[in-house]
Amino acid sequence: MKAKKALSHLLRWETMLVVLLVALWLVFDAKDASLQAAKLAKGRKATDVFNFTKMLNGMGPYLLYSFMALGMALILGMGDIDISVGAIAALSASVMGTVYGPFKKVMAPGLALALAILCCVMTGAACGFLNGFLVTRFRELFPMIITLGTQLFYRGFCYLLLGGETLQYKDDTVWVGFKKLYNGSITLGDLSIPTMLIWFLLLAAVFFVFLHLTTGGRKLFAIGTNRVTSRYSGIRVDRFELSMFVICGVTSALSAMFYVGSVSATVRADAMVGYEMYAIAVAVLGGFSTGGGKGNIIGLILSVIIFGVMKKGLGTVFGLPDSTVNLAVGAVLIVFSLLPNLLEDLSNFRRLRRQHAQAQLK
Repeated sequence: MKAKKALSHLLRWETMLVVLLVALWLVFDAKDASLQAAKLAKGRKATDVFNFTKMLNGMGPYLLYSFMALGMALILGMGDIDISVGAIAALSASVMGTVYGPFKKVMAPGLALALAILCCVMTGAACGFLNGFLVTRFRELFPMIITLGTQLFYRGFCYLLLGGETLQYKDDTVWVGFKKLYNGSITLGDLSIPTMLIWFLLLAAVFFVFLHLTTGGRKLFAIGTNRVTSRYSGIRVDRFELSMFVICGVTSALSAMFYVGSVSATVRADAMVGYEMYAIAVAVLGGFSTGGGKGNIIGLILSVIIFGVMKKGLGTVFGLPDSTVNLAVGAVLIVFSLLPNLLEDLSNFRRLRRQHAQAQLK
């Protein structure tokens, strides 16, 4: 009995993600060491490019879609999907950039920035509300179809709002201070910890408490498991689902804030194209099923780290182009998405064989 319990813990999704992370790290570290040895053999200066310090220092770019991945986890946990989060983030950033200039002309720059950020968050919430309203009112349509339509609408609105122009904040002292607060780093010896990582871990802790330690999380997974049963058990499914889409929109707006501060403080209408795919991939690799009803925030955090390690290792250590890196990341996602089904099929096969053997003994 204890052996079965220990085996079940070993086969937990989070455990397999840890194994994958360790395996990737060992491969990249060994390759980096061989490259440095080859340089030394040729009498050249050798400096490693893949270690914990360098990985942590360069983690920032891989965290830009992590915030919307937290919101995506809520949607996937209910058995829905939202492919408009990238467009929501772009629209939120466009609104923030558009209103900041006029606000700064009539009030203090700090207050103008605070109001612009508020408009950014409210835009994300409004877009999430629209998605949730359409999904809950038109059940005959798949959420993917609805959010595909809203994705095109939000992206088109960005182009109308900005008119093809690029908003710049490079010379704005208030914006520089905001950038340091949200997209700077904290130095501890040789470590340079991105503040974005700290914000992400804090928000992930809030989501962990909500999903795994409150009745709200139990309602969410119950809806994902069986929506009809949840409705008859007294859960206000439509209202709850609508609120989750609003939260997803807010997390997309948070991603927009960090994005603007991480790309030389610019806002374009085509910003964050494809980020919704990364958000979905991170959530799915983290264990959130597209069928709903399961998932763990710890797995999502591990998934974010795995994506960062893979992109850093394949791009820097192996020197592969971005297209090949994305191909490798996609392959890993496919394999690990199929793995739970394969394990479940194997378990069912063994159970049926055991039952057949017991029936023959009788």
